[in-house]
Amino acid sequence: MWIVMNDSYVSIVKDREDDMGVVVRARVKEDLESLFGKDHAEDIIETDDSDYRFRLFLDQAYVAAVIEDRVMNIDYDNFKNSVKQSWRKMAYTQIWNIMHRVQEDTYPRMVQWYENYRSTR
Repeated sequence: MWIVMNDSYVSIVKDREDDMGVVVRARVKEDLESLFGKDHAEDIIETDDSDYRFRLFLDQAYVAAVIEDRVMNIDYDNFKNSVKQSWRKMAYTQIWNIMHRVQEDTYPRMVQWYENYRSTR
């Protein structure tokens, strides 16, 4: 599962060694610190032999509670505008563009809606 937040991007998968655990992976170390706080900073594992360089092994219920708390505390009405780091906003905008093209390819009627929307702005 990929989770994209305004201050972090993580991938969460089942821990093969722990039935109650998950591995939370990140490409940027600070993303794990932003999500789980500095309390877990020493638990972050860095490795050069995997596609995600940083990872935390955590209890699945704990990770679910952290994500739920983030959802329950959303205070913005526009996600992209809530992203503060310019490099992150640029990356997320690329993701937005790709998924928008998927939408247009999947639902062709949406293309006309978008053209009408753009012409009214």
